[in-house]
Amino acid sequence: TGQQGTLTFKDPVTERPKRGSTEIWEFYNTTVDAHPLHMHLVDFRVLDRQAFTGQLTPKVNSDGSSGAILDPNSISLLGSPVTPSAWEGGIKDTVKVFPGEVARVLVQFKRRGEYVYHCHILSHEDHEMMRPYEVI
Repeated sequence: TGQQGTLTFKDPVTERPKRGSTEIWEFYNTTVDAHPLHMHLVDFRVLDRQAFTGQLTPKVNSDGSSGAILDPNSISLLGSPVTPSAWEGGIKDTVKVFPGEVARVLVQFKRRGEYVYHCHILSHEDHEMMRPYEVI
């Protein structure tokens, strides 16, 4: 979410794609763990993934937890984008994002409503590490 950095589930919605639109979403992983990111009630295709570096500034989230801001002006893409492996081909609702990489997905928004995207690591779900989005 750009300049705002890490946000919690209870923070206001920041993504409002239009029904019928197709967008490229980028998921940046600044942690040391792989994260399987899942989007509810959409179809997407994994376009590519690419290593990156960037400047992180620590922040305190609205719920008191620790977070960070990835300065979009500091992002440097490394090497060439890597196309998805055979097992990532076709329609998906989850993409695994490895440490230090950005994964790009082509998302189709077919239904109006409020949904969430989140990491499928159980402890992350248990601690509400997810974000709402609204298809308008």
